[in-house]
Amino acid sequence: MYPLIGSVYVAEDSHYAKTNYAVYIGAGSVTVIGAGWSPDTAELLAKEIRNVTDKPIRNVILPDHDPEYTGGSAYWKRIGATITSTELTEAVLKREWDKTGEFTRKHFPTYPSLPLVLPTKTCKNDFTLENGAIHGFYLGPSHNEDDIFVYFPKEKVLYAGSILKEHLGNLVFANLEQYPKTLVRLRQLGLQIDKIISGHWSAVHGPDLIERYLAMLKEHSEMTLGLIKESFR
Repeated sequence: MYPLIGSVYVAEDSHYAKTNYAVYIGAGSVTVIGAGWSPDTAELLAKEIRNVTDKPIRNVILPDHDPEYTGGSAYWKRIGATITSTELTEAVLKREWDKTGEFTRKHFPTYPSLPLVLPTKTCKNDFTLENGAIHGFYLGPSHNEDDIFVYFPKEKVLYAGSILKEHLGNLVFANLEQYPKTLVRLRQLGLQIDKIISGHWSAVHGPDLIERYLAMLKEHSEMTLGLIKESFR
């Protein structure tokens, strides 16, 4: 865990597939973006946070239903933190939790079988925490149907989770028709963004990552279309 800018820190987790989280150290408490892979990895993150501040961890945001962002929920719930997600993420968790775990263990056989832990607070499409210092919002399907962005307006930092990365990554569950449209909506918001935190691979990028990812999606779409056309020749 290391400071990025202002109240925003980055935590890089090497368990299973490398995953990056954001930590916001506010005036009186701490907010974590991403619950971690499991209760054990969540506890390790909590220890890292306590090396930096003795302020209580009061909020944990689930950026989507994937296990790297939700598997640690039981630990945070146990220490009394509020676990916040959109209503859509809660619904997908209820519907897909067992299947998601099975899918994860195909790639990481040592990943534990964890009971479903639901968020303790849900919001429709967007929410704010820390008196507006943290803004979570949903713009449409992307990497998953329920991924959200988390924006820190004072620091001009966007946490993009699995939505924006240096590589396309796993597109098995992506909505490839809506994904670019979601990113265009993000661009149209006109947010002041100096840094983007990605959920995987390299953690910190500039705002140009949005255009780079749109270009990668376009190239992937064109390549797929070309293969389809070739198969009919």
